[in-house]
Amino acid sequence: RTMRDLVFLASVVLTVYARVSFPYSEVLQASDLAGTEKVNFKCKNACRVYVDKPSDHHIITRHGNVITDFNTIVSGNVFAPAGFNLPPDDYVLENVGDMGLDFVLYIVDRTAPHFGSSVYVPQQNLGVAIKDRARFVTILSSFEAMWFSGFTGTFPEGFPRIYATGFDAAGDDMCNPVFQARSQHHAEKSWPTIPTAVLTVDFGFIGAHNVTVNRRKAKQPMKNGAVTTVYTSPGYVGCLFNSGQNYNSPVSNVEDSFAVISESLDINIVYDSLNANEALHFRVNDNNYNWAGGTYTSFSKYFGAGSFDVDLAWTRNTISSSWALQLDFGVEQPAAQTTTARSLSATPQITTQSVSLGTEYTKSTKRGDWSTTSTSRRSYTLFSAIVLVCIFA
Repeated sequence: RTMRDLVFLASVVLTVYARVSFPYSEVLQASDLAGTEKVNFKCKNACRVYVDKPSDHHIITRHGNVITDFNTIVSGNVFAPAGFNLPPDDYVLENVGDMGLDFVLYIVDRTAPHFGSSVYVPQQNLGVAIKDRARFVTILSSFEAMWFSGFTGTFPEGFPRIYATGFDAAGDDMCNPVFQARSQHHAEKSWPTIPTAVLTVDFGFIGAHNVTVNRRKAKQPMKNGAVTTVYTSPGYVGCLFNSGQNYNSPVSNVEDSFAVISESLDINIVYDSLNANEALHFRVNDNNYNWAGGTYTSFSKYFGAGSFDVDLAWTRNTISSSWALQLDFGVEQPAAQTTTARSLSATPQITTQSVSLGTEYTKSTKRGDWSTTSTSRRSYTLFSAIVLVCIFA
């Protein structure tokens, strides 16, 4: 078989309800207001708040007094909300009249790493073309998924990366990147579609670089011609210090089937708290995997050149489960290949391994960190995959 229909199903059977807390920030969504239409939060050292939608019915109060609302936080620019500064104190987010508004509120402490990084919000019919010289940019969206395309720039090896966090936690050793480019070619030719509410791009350097971000239905991943494909559980966060917390998402099913002819296939997955009744089922040719259990357990597998027939299926049954899977086509074999799952320690680490991607790198014990070990370059002609996929919206 050389072609198979692509199916990526979205369901509203189970919705994730949980505020997500980081060492320097919190993310609140409409589900956190369920019941009382109020939720408390604290600014310890003063903070700045960002939101993805304007509203004069969603207000922030302090000791019963209105301090600001979503209209003021957005400040007239829905694509790049300016944010609003709050002094140290206890606050209440309240809904006083708009019961149908989905939103993402990002609350970040002024002492946070990378404080002041830009925040962007793609709109329903118009995305954002980000031309920012800063190393980090954060994107908020209460839509199903965000689609990244058009990465340009001279990226350091192993960049750009995308984290399912705000800028304060991006690059933290305790957080796993959802997407990590394996080469300049992979950065420019991949179109990750990620179904989660908060994402931060780490370009790896300060300077000229671009990326375009659009809102997208989770059932429409871009596949044709991509050299990297990313799948995640909807609402994925990916940090060890808030294991079990997920962003709210209406999507609860992930299914896909496709066939690819490629120079290689490299599989990397990290999963957390997957119950046996919600294992991630994955098959490539005659190799079947059922990933379940674990506290941030990782698995990797490399296949040489050939034709790859791939299936995956997952249905959420608990609110705490999460996983992120990256498939890279056309990369050279790592020097050391792990083929069995392993549990990460309190400080997430991976087995040291080398991969050749034009320049040779060694992956350090800090997950996601690539360091150059050779200055010799090779031409990027590895990827000659023909992706035979039909996409049905």
